[in-house]
Amino acid sequence: MKFNKSTQINEHLLRSWIRCRRKAWLEIYGDKQKKSWTAHSTLQLNHQIDCFHNLGQKSYGIGIQACEAGKNIAYGIRIKHPLIKNRIIKGNLPILKKTSGESIWGNFSYQPVLARQGRKITREHKLTLAMKGLLLKNLQKYQVRKGLILYKENEIIKVEKIRLSENINKELINSLLILEKDIESINPPPITSNRKKCTICSWRKYCDSIAIKKGSLSEVSGIGAKREILLNKIGIYNIKELSNIKHYKLKEKLTKFGTQHGEISRQIILQSQSQTTNKAIKLNTEIALNKLKHSRGFYIYDIESDPDIRHDFLHGFVRLPQNIMNEIHLEKTKYMPLLNLDKKDENLTWKRIIKKLNINKDYPIIHYGETEPISLLKLGLRQGANPNEIETLKKRFIDIHLLIREYWCLPVRNYGLKSIAEWIGFEWKQTNVDGARALLWWRQWKNSRKINRMYSRNLNSIFEYNRDDCIATYMIARWLIDNE
Repeated sequence: MKFNKSTQINEHLLRSWIRCRRKAWLEIYGDKQKKSWTAHSTLQLNHQIDCFHNLGQKSYGIGIQACEAGKNIAYGIRIKHPLIKNRIIKGNLPILKKTSGESIWGNFSYQPVLARQGRKITREHKLTLAMKGLLLKNLQKYQVRKGLILYKENEIIKVEKIRLSENINKELINSLLILEKDIESINPPPITSNRKKCTICSWRKYCDSIAIKKGSLSEVSGIGAKREILLNKIGIYNIKELSNIKHYKLKEKLTKFGTQHGEISRQIILQSQSQTTNKAIKLNTEIALNKLKHSRGFYIYDIESDPDIRHDFLHGFVRLPQNIMNEIHLEKTKYMPLLNLDKKDENLTWKRIIKKLNINKDYPIIHYGETEPISLLKLGLRQGANPNEIETLKKRFIDIHLLIREYWCLPVRNYGLKSIAEWIGFEWKQTNVDGARALLWWRQWKNSRKINRMYSRNLNSIFEYNRDDCIATYMIARWLIDNE
């Protein structure tokens, strides 16, 4: 396979490469049928449209004609320019903002604008903005010294100025040169060891299948990029080799790189053995859920959030008014969704939650991960809950994720809710649904609920997904008890 020299490098390819060098290669050569849709790209696009729409300028136009006319905002400009080695770089400048300067159009110039999700500006944002800046420089014949990044904070669109320094531009050019080399290669770059990045990638399932087939060390929970390099240095390159080494030998070799690496040796060996044999390995013989076993009933708690504005829009509860040791008919369980439509409604949301939980004050509250108790306790503190109330509530929480990690080593790639629940045989009613998809449904429903009742199905889909998360948590808790 030979790379076509006429292929243009664009913003999408650059952003893909920054996230994962292999992803950029797959975007060109990969079998598109093995590519999966993810909600993340739609969320990103919708966020961009929202930010640009709210820039709030009165004077705007479309295309280069808007620049020639000196409009405050210019939309929808696409340009091409050979930035590296005569390679054509294709740029999409969806929005430009007028600023001071001396361009070919007059005593003014333009600066690029980028919309970001997340809580901080990343290398991806800076390099993408730099590429827009260099292309714009060639278009307007004037140096672009700053770019603008739009983001959302508490539903308000804010603007942050980014200096496009010479160092950033140099880093961009170096990155483009490496990108060009990568995509001219017959073989794709290796699968990244930092698999956390893969969560939102449309090529995740494809790469996962290859990593599993090869027995990649990145498949082992507890092994990231740095630790994989260390294991390679001592002659361990796959899961099978890791599973066969003696604990004391591995500890001795890894301790040379730091005691923290030596201390984790037993954990990663057991994890590799569990995945190699596809068998669970018990780590602790103590009783994990004594408190839950003797309770006459319990709550299951799961939230859905919009991380960009730090808003928990759904608090989902399942109440099971019977001992967990009894036979429970899950189809008859009562699901109680509590919507928090707006942050200003938090006081009412808190009162409703506490009212429900206080009906059965002796019921433990089981959850998966630390998000739920942290969010609820912070909500209580913001609403003036007294310390005793907070402490009493805190004691009711039981983290199933923490117990799983403490008591078991399971044949799973990670210890997320979905991985473990699916391993024990639980199936979500909706396929290919995750937190990002639920967030997309929420934003669609929220933006359209006043004009289109058809979108009510989005809200029902969120409820169904959240309920399944609750039931999955229960199933894992039940598995813990059954396998004590």
